[in-house]
Amino acid sequence: MAFTEKAGLPSPLPSPLRALAYKEFSDRLKSRWVAVITVCFTILTLVVLYFGSAASGVVSFRNMGATVASLTSLVVYFIPLLALTLGGGVIADERDRHTLDLYLSAPITPAEFILGKYIGLAVSLALPSLLGFSIPGLIILFKTGVGSFGSYMVFVINSVALGLVFLSISFLTSVMFYERSKVVGFTVLVWLFFTIVYDLGLVGVLIATKDVLTPSALVVMLLLNPVDVYRILNFTTIGEYSVLMGLASVDVPGIIRPSVLWAVTVVWIVVPLLAGYYVFKKRYLS
Repeated sequence: MAFTEKAGLPSPLPSPLRALAYKEFSDRLKSRWVAVITVCFTILTLVVLYFGSAASGVVSFRNMGATVASLTSLVVYFIPLLALTLGGGVIADERDRHTLDLYLSAPITPAEFILGKYIGLAVSLALPSLLGFSIPGLIILFKTGVGSFGSYMVFVINSVALGLVFLSISFLTSVMFYERSKVVGFTVLVWLFFTIVYDLGLVGVLIATKDVLTPSALVVMLLLNPVDVYRILNFTTIGEYSVLMGLASVDVPGIIRPSVLWAVTVVWIVVPLLAGYYVFKKRYLS
């Protein structure tokens, strides 16, 4: 029996979806991917926290603002790369293992297939992130007291959400290309574009259009990059926009509020995943 069509997405965690999610997560546990990434993430986080201000001659755990600013610099490069790598080969790997045809002949819907795999990989990505931040969180709790721990937890949630955004993008990438080599190449381009090239281009536009680019236009350009959305979300936590964005001369309009930024983040999670679902359905069911 081939994939069957249903109206809308499946009900929350039906048996096929739950089984697919569990399989993806258990595969990452068996391969020790979760354990290795957790250890690496913990070590990197502690190193950044302790040595983040070494250039200024200070080596120690610091206040919440400096902590979140330093960790943001780590997260914007590390978590997107992990997410893109984790989900980029989800379809290509099944095809290479000759298991994709088994899924195509199973009595499950395309939505259950895509969403089940996404949930499993999302847990595989979120768990190392949460565990990797836990030890630094305890240190912050000990050094700065309970009052700053809430801000740190907001930062952790923002970081997990950023990973979910790039995991959705990776799913879209995976269904767009057949060959694993093309998936890897395009994944690198996506990572470079959002983490480095986009902001360099934005700074160039600001310099080239002095007093021409309106604050509203700047807001739109920032929201088109999920990494910038993440940075601004963290700015609302520590109040250091110039540190996070590197745009010290830019005044951020007051319309950028956490609720708006979270809504944009949800859009960035949902839209690429839905696009991947429709591309997958068209490519393998038509």
